Amino acid sequence: MSDVAVNNDTFASGRYSKRKRTPVTYNLPELDVSDSESDFDTPQSKVRYASVLLCIKANYPQKRTARVTSRPLPKRRQFPFMQLPAEIRNMIYSYALTDPSGINLVATFKHKRRTVERVSAETQSKFRRAYCRQARLNDEVRAKYEEPVTLVPSLLAVSKQIHYEAQDVLYSNDFIFADTFALYSLLINLGPSGAKHLKTVRLLGWGYGRAMKAYNHACFAVLVWAINITAFHIECNIGWYRTPKSCADQIYRDAFPWLEAIGRETGKMDAAVDILKFEMEAFERKQWNGTTQVTIPGEERYVEFKAALSKLLDVQQKRVLAKPMKKRKLAKTDEL
Repeated sequence: MSDVAVNNDTFASGRYSKRKRTPVTYNLPELDVSDSESDFDTPQSKVRYASVLLCIKANYPQKRTARVTSRPLPKRRQFPFMQLPAEIRNMIYSYALTDPSGINLVATFKHKRRTVERVSAETQSKFRRAYCRQARLNDEVRAKYEEPVTLVPSLLAVSKQIHYEAQDVLYSNDFIFADTFALYSLLINLGPSGAKHLKTVRLLGWGYGRAMKAYNHACFAVLVWAINITAFHIECNIGWYRTPKSCADQIYRDAFPWLEAIGRETGKMDAAVDILKFEMEAFERKQWNGTTQVTIPGEERYVEFKAALSKLLDVQQKRVLAKPMKKRKLAKTDEL
């Protein structure tokens, strides 16, 4: 392997200087394998290595992670949306955020939380006449009816300016609720910041029974945030009452938090009476006069209902604004 030429006198002295050290050279034979090659380049090694990788991937599946890049997109892939005229942006908002049939919502549970699910107008009409409107939706029900029109509410999260411009377009839809439970489930998740943008609300069902009756008052208790509602349609029968005054008493007991909140906001205590809209069929009654059946028009009873509800709100306002009564001092003769 090496050719070494060393003088015998050097080693015989037992000591030698570094300057007199004989240079040593190594002559390596040329190899047929280059430095760039490795043991894994042989076909047998490649097959063995691939089989090991397959076993590892089968036993330990790896999650794919999205590659995050901090570099901005090139200009050729950017669309100047905010540079469009305001009229065109509003047209895009209306296409992405409005439904001509309204936003139909039913109550449901998700991750052990009360929430709502959007359905089509056809599905809403079928559930409206059902005895149990609070039935949970399942895949069979969803497949039976058509799907609602696709909306893109996530558009509001793009930027603050888009949120400011598009929020009124989204909340300009008619929000149609299957019952008071659905209205309550939306408002507790929407919060005050979103509830104040509601404009038109339609209620298709009233809660009955021990389980659902409490939501009639609970939904109006959280509706105090929605002080900008312009029309609240109650398109259902809230009960059978002989007189419109009894119906007004029921509405006041359940909805007085929202009724009074509207009065404080507008400065008119009975302003919410004009916002409430009822179907005239709900106030229509039929009576028997001897052998003749007489129909009392709903318009007349509706006028009586509004007057009775306004009186209840006015009495409460006077009770709040009334000066406290001074306590009369007791005389000694009174104590005896």
